[in-house]
Amino acid sequence: MKRLLLHYYLTNRCNSRCVFCTIWQETPKVDAAEEDVFRNLFYARKAGCSFVDFTGGEPLLHNSLPLFLKEAKRLGFITSITTNCILFASKADELRKLVDLLHFSIDSDDKRRHNDLRGVDCYDHVIKSIALAKELKMAPDLLYTYNNDNIDSVDGIYKIARKNKLILILDPVFDPWAPDKVTWLTHNKAIELSKKSGIYLNRAHILLRSRGGNRVNNPLCKAMDTTFVILPDNKLALPCFHHRSRTIRIEKDLSELITTKEYCEMKESQGKLSFCEGCHINCYFDPTYTILKNKMTYHSLSAKLKYSWTKYIVYRNPRPSIKLF
Repeated sequence: MKRLLLHYYLTNRCNSRCVFCTIWQETPKVDAAEEDVFRNLFYARKAGCSFVDFTGGEPLLHNSLPLFLKEAKRLGFITSITTNCILFASKADELRKLVDLLHFSIDSDDKRRHNDLRGVDCYDHVIKSIALAKELKMAPDLLYTYNNDNIDSVDGIYKIARKNKLILILDPVFDPWAPDKVTWLTHNKAIELSKKSGIYLNRAHILLRSRGGNRVNNPLCKAMDTTFVILPDNKLALPCFHHRSRTIRIEKDLSELITTKEYCEMKESQGKLSFCEGCHINCYFDPTYTILKNKMTYHSLSAKLKYSWTKYIVYRNPRPSIKLF
């Protein structure tokens, strides 16, 4: 099966200290080498990946990000980055026309609450970046990671999104090592909000959590079937980033590496390992839904159709294109 998605962790450096993330605490600090990224992009595209998410840490901290985006576009990838916006103003000109799906993280319409969740003073950077992005004819999505404490602070951000014809994404916070801590009252509020025009919520995430997440005796996770995860030190993370119980150094074509005994054994155990019990990590289940062919697939597809209709038809933003390899 061809992979759909390449999660490329360019750096584990970050200029935020988010309360729901631990990447910024990792040591030693590592940036991906240019030659490794260029080679891996080529082979990932050859292996069938059509979508690359350059992530971190804060991806804008990697000085070569514009070069990586340019090469990814040349190869025909749909490109994505998510940023806290602290560096966006200084990098915006370099990113123009290179990012298909640009996400600005914002977690409250209250400045103090947002900054508390992010661990740094960055709210004003987000607001200024929205205006700058619009000037540059970029259309960032506003990514709202919701939890029990901030679900009632959406309204102001929704007004900003509507005013600027931007999509507001509601993304439930996840804990890689524990059951879902978001209450059903909170999830139901998110569902009600998602009925509004211009708000995206993949309800498959909520359905998955209602079923207790992944179950090792009847696993749903297909992370290794759908996704490559590459770390800044040029290793493939198995089975995923958050539960990387094994890593393999990338010294050859990815299509060769995934035929090795070590990789195949790990793939056979995806979703069945002890830490997979109850797992509900959004970014790995999102591509998984596409191949499950169940109710979660329906919810995920419906949400994406609504997103595409609103962003590209109603709001008339330019659509990403993909070329054959």
